[in-house]
Amino acid sequence: MTSWSLLVVDDEKLVRWSIQQFMEKEDFRVVSSADGDDAIKNIENERFDVIITDLVMPGKNGIDVTRQAKKLHPDTKIIMMTAHGSLLDKQEARKAGVARFINKPFQVSEVKAIVSQLISGV
Repeated sequence: MTSWSLLVVDDEKLVRWSIQQFMEKEDFRVVSSADGDDAIKNIENERFDVIITDLVMPGKNGIDVTRQAKKLHPDTKIIMMTAHGSLLDKQEARKAGVARFINKPFQVSEVKAIVSQLISGV
């Protein structure tokens, strides 16, 4: 069985850790980044099946991460997490290539369900 690759980008360590722990149990290979700059370095060095990124982070934000990921790997599925995204932010994120949004706080099982839908093409 091929393992899916997942990049988790969030400046909150607990969010990254929670998603990573849960998704690794589901046989995902998970890489995490604490900010947008580190995420972009990871994206430049590796192709991920799915990227889960926070919208608001210091430095490069989730929209910057999405644009770079889609430029280098157009097939990558992007999920954006946000606790305070405006409608305008969501419209800009959709234009950049975000497939789905998750509102914080969330249950990690929600993340798994959305990732599963995206990789199965639902």
